[in-house]
Amino acid sequence: MISRIKDSVKKILFKNRLKHLSQYIDMGDSFLFENFNINIINPYPRKKYVRVGNNSILDCQITFESGQGEVVIGNNTFLGRTNIICRSKIEFGDNVFVAWGGYFYDHNSHSLDFRDRRNDLIQQVKDYKAGLNFIAGKNWDVVKTKPIKICSDAWIGMNCIILKGVTIGEGAIVAAGSVVTKDVPAWTVVAGNPAKVVKTLTQ
Repeated sequence: MISRIKDSVKKILFKNRLKHLSQYIDMGDSFLFENFNINIINPYPRKKYVRVGNNSILDCQITFESGQGEVVIGNNTFLGRTNIICRSKIEFGDNVFVAWGGYFYDHNSHSLDFRDRRNDLIQQVKDYKAGLNFIAGKNWDVVKTKPIKICSDAWIGMNCIILKGVTIGEGAIVAAGSVVTKDVPAWTVVAGNPAKVVKTLTQ
């Protein structure tokens, strides 16, 4: 009885969350699992941050650390319990599999200059004391960002990290636990940290 009540409460909370998120997502005929969420710091009004095609399943967390960024998801794509952190653009093609535990990060988060990072820390404390999100006033002008593209029919294994500027080619496979810092050729398997080609696939 108690478990059924908990399940009902979870479903109600999820529906309420989806109602709130609908202003930011342009949804095709696809499906959102209960882990799905969008977090936006300083959102722009009336902007659609996420566009989804048809027959895709999303169980991921998507974070926009400023008002900028766009995530595009194609048709018949599965995004498991993974984290997408976007400032420019992250794109998933059609028929893509993404397992759980991964990170897609299209920017450096901080400047390479230690003085800028010191300023980040000072600003975080100011924002937090003011009751704001701790990165609400972050200076993004000093942070490098480049889009990520996952081409159709790719498969990203569990616990992978895909960094800024990377394109995963059509039909490519990224082995579990890999850290991808450079483009992955189509129809190859990459593995390791940094990820390297370990096998060529037939189309």
